[in-house]
Amino acid sequence: MSRPPAAAASFDRFLARLEAGMAAPAPHADGESASGSDLPDWLWQVVAVLYDGQHAAVSKDWARRLHGDLERLGGAVPFAVVHDWHAHDVAPMLAEASARRGWSEEPQQAVRRLHTRALAGEQIDEAEWNAVLEPVLREAYHLAYADAFANAYAGAHEYAIGNDYGQERAAEFAGTYAELNTSANAASFADSNGIASAAATAAAFAAADAHGYAEACPFAHVQVYAHACADQDRTAAQQQRAAQDEQLRTAYRRLAEGLADSLARAAS
Repeated sequence: MSRPPAAAASFDRFLARLEAGMAAPAPHADGESASGSDLPDWLWQVVAVLYDGQHAAVSKDWARRLHGDLERLGGAVPFAVVHDWHAHDVAPMLAEASARRGWSEEPQQAVRRLHTRALAGEQIDEAEWNAVLEPVLREAYHLAYADAFANAYAGAHEYAIGNDYGQERAAEFAGTYAELNTSANAASFADSNGIASAAATAAAFAAADAHGYAEACPFAHVQVYAHACADQDRTAAQQQRAAQDEQLRTAYRRLAEGLADSLARAAS
């Protein structure tokens, strides 16, 4: 069965807005938004990044599914969707990423438990949120910045091989170069971003403040989650980058499907 003309036009506007990315158009002059419904700004940030992060072959079908549930919600997206998504998808994915590296999953599980409690209607204060969010976000940023090391390593390795260093010496040169040029900066950025993000996000979660959550830049968090969950190889040579890019797409896809599931539960 074909969609009614109004629904089709609404979806077409929603898709056009997604394809425009973060520089999406303002609502139409007649009062209807470009998406066909008024999305909270936090959700728009997250959706735009997830759409861009997936393969084009699957992103349109995902957008259609998302649009259907947004229509059923009439644009009134409850803040509980944030907790549902993090409890069911974000926290478990970050826990998997830690486990792959032999790290403890407990910090991520602590975050998941808080989201589960909030989803059940419990009021959780800002200090408790901040205490569990900060170590997890710092770790996520550290994992995400591992990609910078891999890029530096790949470039240095390619240079060394091109200059007849030989495999063993090239690997040593690339490792030293990447360590000196990225590790200190990455650690500094990871810690500062994790601390700042945790404070802003904790305040928003404690108050169920959609505007405050948007101000915490959740689009950046989504990018960090995806990079942290992609299984990056710190010593990848250039020919392995295509496989790593595919892993990143897969991480975005899992996050996107999880968000769609959370919206579906809210709309049911």
